[in-house]
Amino acid sequence: MLIHSVPWPLALNTYAGFRSVPETLRMAGRNYGLRGVRYVVPILVPAALPAILSGLKIGWAFAWRTLIAAELVFGASSGQGGLGWFIFQNRNELYTDRVFAGLATVILIGLLVERLAFTTLERLTVRRWGMQH
Repeated sequence: MLIHSVPWPLALNTYAGFRSVPETLRMAGRNYGLRGVRYVVPILVPAALPAILSGLKIGWAFAWRTLIAAELVFGASSGQGGLGWFIFQNRNELYTDRVFAGLATVILIGLLVERLAFTTLERLTVRRWGMQH
């Protein structure tokens, strides 16, 4: 399920980012005689990086939701699982406090990963290419 839900936002945002690179930058790269990888890496990737990072964030959100949903479905059918199964089991037993604790844990893990991974990645891109986020 993850394989089908994650790559599409990344691919579409990367494509849109490459399409939105100003023609001036493209012409500058061609004037220097850059072709292939030597054209894509120093010219297109830095210009499209905000869109690529957006695709990564959207892909992460889809991946996290898909993982929890898969645990809800497949963890419940197997009788064991992770956080999704914990939420599902406690919902069936009417332990509302545990359900909300599980949901809060899902939110906290999602925010923590986004904060650690994407904030670090954005800082690195600002430091490397001088881009603002």
